[in-house]
Amino acid sequence: MTNSAFDTYIVNGNITVFLGQHSTAFKNDILNSSLLGSLASNLSSVALDAWFYSYKRTLGSIFWATKADASHSPTVKSASILTLAELTLSRYLTPAQLGQLADCLAVVKNLPEDSEALAACLNNVQRNQPVDQTTSNTARLLLTVVCENTMVISCNIMLNAASPVDITILDEEFPLEKVAPQVDLWITYLGDDNYAGIRDKVIEKLGSNIKTKLFHLNATPL
Repeated sequence: MTNSAFDTYIVNGNITVFLGQHSTAFKNDILNSSLLGSLASNLSSVALDAWFYSYKRTLGSIFWATKADASHSPTVKSASILTLAELTLSRYLTPAQLGQLADCLAVVKNLPEDSEALAACLNNVQRNQPVDQTTSNTARLLLTVVCENTMVISCNIMLNAASPVDITILDEEFPLEKVAPQVDLWITYLGDDNYAGIRDKVIEKLGSNIKTKLFHLNATPL
């Protein structure tokens, strides 16, 4: 079975977007392995800026092969997750694909207030919230874009806003603190043949998390 158009998933509070056509089996492999990496990084209680390193290390051990790896800190006075993603991904995605990405983030932002998927994404964005506060000015989100040629672009975005962030940070710009935002880029391919040998082990490790931490959104352009 092959799915077309674009598909959006919430993976342990992060966002994964499939552009173009991919088999259901391939999507499941990407989603399950990404979920495993995210859960492992959360459990390790690493600092926010070390989370992505831990994530990459886990996925590298289960046959996500690195093609490129880079970090940069754009000099901007205001930003959203979308604007930082566009700055980073414009050399890899077409304008039409960037438009699809914007549509996907808008779909997530406009989910019903009682949506479990929305709550998971917001909790993840605000993960650095101090225990004695109800708001946070720091936002972090892993945005994963899977291209039709099976290239996987992982974009880990962190920013410090001048005011408390909420789900609108996905595509509405917030004024930033003096600290520049950080965007980490990791381009990979899943080694299908090798991964096939551990697929069942990954699924076994995830257990019920596949049902409780993965949300498939019926993402159609707004």
